Amino acid sequence: MKLSEDLIEVSVIGGYLGAGKTTLVNHILREASERVAVMVNDFGEINIDETLIDSSNENTISLTNGCICCSLVDGFAAALESVLSLLPRPTRLVIEASGVADPSAIAAHGHSPGLALDAVVVVVDSVRLIEQIADPLIGQTVASQIRAADVIVINKIDLCDTLASVNVELSELNPNALLVYANKAKADLDLLFGREILRTASAAGHMGKFESRTHESAQPILRENLETLIENLPSNIQRVKGIVRLAEAPRIPMVFQLVGRSWELRALADRGKSPEGNRLVVIGPKGSIPIGWDNFLS
Repeated sequence: MKLSEDLIEVSVIGGYLGAGKTTLVNHILREASERVAVMVNDFGEINIDETLIDSSNENTISLTNGCICCSLVDGFAAALESVLSLLPRPTRLVIEASGVADPSAIAAHGHSPGLALDAVVVVVDSVRLIEQIADPLIGQTVASQIRAADVIVINKIDLCDTLASVNVELSELNPNALLVYANKAKADLDLLFGREILRTASAAGHMGKFESRTHESAQPILRENLETLIENLPSNIQRVKGIVRLAEAPRIPMVFQLVGRSWELRALADRGKSPEGNRLVVIGPKGSIPIGWDNFLS
């Protein structure tokens, strides 16, 4: 889903120390098919594959796939300014929060001019999660990070023998988050970012075990119809995102996002080059999206 020609979508990666955030950032840099900028605290922690590095200086590493990595040593504002000045602009900015940070505070920057917040992704260590939550010193920090998540990457599942208990704990702390299971933080990027999967002529695309379908229309949508669509989505739909214009306020382009069971509708911050009409992309397991999933919008 393309918000605007000029907006950069922002994904915040959070999670407690040792959960696998840096491993996930490396995975994103290796697998991304779009131009991505990543902000990290310290280059020394991410160990980027040397075959990907095109050039580097004190605060920036350029990769051969068009991605770029910026250090936060000079502060968030300076790193953000450097990203916004890039030509051509990246389509996505990934910000890795420190292990004890509140990712929701960082996500607030995703509403800055030129940016559009996509989702807060929190990585948890499935092996240690139950112990961490019970720890009086760190339990509140870990729980707060989980509550801030739109997407939770349950990492190290190959080493976890208490996954059922982990699922119960996460469901109690954040019942609306999308749960993504991973070994070595190799999470499906289409679930993390909710981006459109390449479609076939039949308007259904496939990548691994996931598929996507797209709704496009010109006339404003009744909010009541949009809410009916949400209520009737199959329970295993992972993400829906896009831009709609509501019949109640047709001149205002609205960003719609559904992640797991949580959804939001907010005015597009930068309306200068906003697209006309409505465009929504839905993503779910292969075979889970009915052909008429968008009938409620007509």
